Amino acid sequence: MVTLVNKFTVAGESTDFERIWEQSSEFMRQQPGFISFRLVRSLNNPQVYINIAEWADAESHMRVVGSPSFQQHITELAAVATPEPNLCEVVIAHASAG
Repeated sequence: MVTLVNKFTVAGESTDFERIWEQSSEFMRQQPGFISFRLVRSLNNPQVYINIAEWADAESHMRVVGSPSFQQHITELAAVATPEPNLCEVVIAHASAG
């Protein structure tokens, strides 16, 4: 499994970013190899969002981001926010004991 950690800094209205994000996330959820995602918003800077997405493997993620359909989604997102994507691997993980 690999984890995509993508920081988005929104330049315009957060509502525009969130609307476009919803459309894009629906597309991603339908792709082979997609496991889950979480989008969080910074309490210190409400213009900053972090997407944490899990994929079965790096190849699945790369195949999707190379597709023409994804390019349309990322172009729309880039119009309202600057992405800083990083594909990561888990080094240490802990779950709640309770």
